[in-house]
Amino acid sequence: MMYSGEEIAINFDLFDGDLPKELIPLTPTGPPSRVVFPGIYNFAVEIDGSHTQKKKYLYSHQLNRIYVNMDCDFSVGFKWDRVSEDEFLYVRATPVFSELSQAQKRVERCIQHSHESFNTALDARTEQHVIKNVLRSARAAGVFYCGCADVPDSWLSVLVRLTAPQTHAFHFVCKNSCSSGINRRPIDIIFTLEDMAGRVLGRQSVGARVCSCPKRDLLSDEKKPSAGKRPLSPPAPAPAIPLPPATPAVPANTGPPPTKRRLRDVTDEDVVVNLPAMQVYGSRTALTGLTVMINMMKQTRDAKVNHTDLRNCINELENLVEREEFQIANVRD
Repeated sequence: MMYSGEEIAINFDLFDGDLPKELIPLTPTGPPSRVVFPGIYNFAVEIDGSHTQKKKYLYSHQLNRIYVNMDCDFSVGFKWDRVSEDEFLYVRATPVFSELSQAQKRVERCIQHSHESFNTALDARTEQHVIKNVLRSARAAGVFYCGCADVPDSWLSVLVRLTAPQTHAFHFVCKNSCSSGINRRPIDIIFTLEDMAGRVLGRQSVGARVCSCPKRDLLSDEKKPSAGKRPLSPPAPAPAIPLPPATPAVPANTGPPPTKRRLRDVTDEDVVVNLPAMQVYGSRTALTGLTVMINMMKQTRDAKVNHTDLRNCINELENLVEREEFQIANVRD
């Protein structure tokens, strides 16, 4: 249809007899615009950091960024100048990568969290465009998940129908550190106010970091020079003092052995994990597990600097699969 001289796409998928139940704007194709503007309705996004859950959800006014744990609801307040009581308005939340060098890539859920085992709840949505979306709404009524999973140029978003300015809760179902998903790249959420014809009436943006320790990461990011604070001047060099004779270097391997930690407590993906000796039931299970580990490490390798330890781990597992040197024990009844 035509709207003010522009061609607007309307979603007629929901029908009630001969008429659609509701006119729902389709997901725009291509990377979303990042231009922030309040529009004629003075659209604004507000997050009250004073009422957040201190352990799982924080907001930095300095960085305009949400720090939140996975599966933890965070509330976003949407405000605009009221229009007609009978007019439907929608807010679309679209996760995007913050860096312009990653702007052409769609934000998707990682392989692990997209697996069936993470989507078995009674109210879990099984459509692929929902499973691949890293963002969820805390409620189901008046919420539509948009985008086509099989079309890379179709951005995944959450569309919420709002009858008046109000607060709405969202949560993430994937972490920034997931190597086959966001992969430690900074992300933003673009919020757009739209009418049912798909016109963008206003646009705002908020940064987001999904992590296990929101308070630690917030304090760390706010202390970085790039966070807006002036870097401290380096201290003046001290006067030269004659050095004592050099002592023999201590070998690096004489330090204390690495401490054992629970894998779920390790948030840094740039580590080498030594798995204990174990037994796996089923040959297909063993080969599938090794293949998944190889593929996830290759994705990490392709997305960042080809680290020597990462390359060695990939080669070791590939050689193990090719040699097929496994000890097979018969199952005892």
